[in-house]
Amino acid sequence: MKDESKTKAELIDELTLLRREIAGLKKAQARQMRVSAALKRSEAYFRAITQNSSDIVIIVDDLARITYVSPSVERFVGYRPDELIGRSGFELIVSDDNPRAIEDFGRALMTREVVIPNAFGIRHKDGTMRILEGVGKNLLDDPAVAGFVMNVRDVTDRIQAEKERVRLEQRLNRAEKMEALGTMAGGVAHDLNNALGVLIGYSELMLAAIDEASPVISHVRNVIQGGETAAAIVRDLLTLARRGVQTVKVLNLNAVIRSSLRTPEFEKLCSSHPGVRVETDLDENLLNIQGAPGQLGKMVLNLVFNAAEAMPAGGDLTIRTVSRHLDRPVRGYDHVREGRYAVLTVTDTGQGIAEADMKHIFEPFYTKKAMGRGGTGLGLAVVWGAVQDCGGYIDVQSAAGSGSTFTLYFPVTEEPAADEKMSVPISHYMGQGESILVVDDVREQRELAAAMLAKLNYRVAKAGSGEEAVEYLRTHRADLLVLDMIMDPGMNGLETYEKITEMHPGQRAIIVSGYSESAIVSQAQALGAGEYVKKPYVLERLGLAVRRELDKSVPDSH
Repeated sequence: MKDESKTKAELIDELTLLRREIAGLKKAQARQMRVSAALKRSEAYFRAITQNSSDIVIIVDDLARITYVSPSVERFVGYRPDELIGRSGFELIVSDDNPRAIEDFGRALMTREVVIPNAFGIRHKDGTMRILEGVGKNLLDDPAVAGFVMNVRDVTDRIQAEKERVRLEQRLNRAEKMEALGTMAGGVAHDLNNALGVLIGYSELMLAAIDEASPVISHVRNVIQGGETAAAIVRDLLTLARRGVQTVKVLNLNAVIRSSLRTPEFEKLCSSHPGVRVETDLDENLLNIQGAPGQLGKMVLNLVFNAAEAMPAGGDLTIRTVSRHLDRPVRGYDHVREGRYAVLTVTDTGQGIAEADMKHIFEPFYTKKAMGRGGTGLGLAVVWGAVQDCGGYIDVQSAAGSGSTFTLYFPVTEEPAADEKMSVPISHYMGQGESILVVDDVREQRELAAAMLAKLNYRVAKAGSGEEAVEYLRTHRADLLVLDMIMDPGMNGLETYEKITEMHPGQRAIIVSGYSESAIVSQAQALGAGEYVKKPYVLERLGLAVRRELDKSVPDSH
């Protein structure tokens, strides 16, 4: 009995031990299930992150072959992950960036540090290019990864936004430069044109009084020519600063080109650059444009001069025109107005423009000419201003050593071109004894205008300020006012004319100034003033403006 009882006890102990083992196994199984579930949750979490991340996760081996890439890659470069596994990561990088990428990867294999971000051009599956930036770490020695891990994101929009910001900053800087130039021009143009007006005007009067056989007549003509050259530089400044008042006409660009190639300036260019061969290819059916003839003529000559200067050893200079329909942006512009354009191209076979200089060529006073070779640095800036004033566009294609092509687009008009005017005989603008009041705050200008008008048979009175003119007209009448716009101190030309028309409604006037805002001129003309005559005075221009205004129908003063 005792042996059986012992056996039962042993059996009970064994059963207890077995139960414990079973319980332990169940606990281990439960723990394993929890670990497995946790692992699955972790895998799902990792998968959800990598699949929905805005970044791409890439793992490559030591030969840069892709061993893993997150599904987000398809969103950015168009490839499914299975299309990339086993391929070299360098295959996706554009050829220009490949040497740099290989060099960076070689350095990364030598360190365990996090590799700083670097951006590369990546070729999308559809052929377009995206810019991806990545940061990575070498985990080739980590058995859990055994690869080089990179986090990559698409920075194309950011890079483009940065480029746009830089471009806008450049535009702002250019606008600020032009504004500064406008301020400068406003400060000097009025006084300078007054001085030039005296120089040119009195020289003209001297020329009329000197016998053709006099030995000093050539000197006087040289003085006039020098004054007109200086006046042209001032006009260039005003054009750049948008402070001049341009006489806009309907014209044909071909006529402007042909006229420019008949000027003494062009003849001088040909003699100083005998190796330059100039050819024209002008579309005889070219559509008309609207612009200021003098400004556009200067634009053509500046383009030709610029091309000739680029060919010191000689070469070919070709001027072409053609009509063209534009329906897409011109290089350098975000948008263009769709429509028809008259297109001017000036091509040379010269030295070309270096890339570093390209972005500066239209800036005022920027020049690469050697000291003493002439040029004010305004040549291409005047070209830019002329095209802007016409509402057109400019495209420049050039490279150092490969010549240059300037392509200018001008919006066209259906209106017919105005007839070209020849020099008018003085008899056509002689006065008939009419009374004129010259209002100018600069004594020399008053005296000059009075002398010119007296020569043309007008009775002339003078006033040195707006207030003096108003006081004079309280007791006198004048058939016409020659009214300066900028007078300081006191009333300016617009304020003076407002006061005078209150006393004498319908008072005839022409406006003169060396510098004037278009808005002020327009306001004065809206009140009834006639033509605007730019200083410096030229007898024919002043005489014609006065005669045309006096010959108008008598204004209705009621």
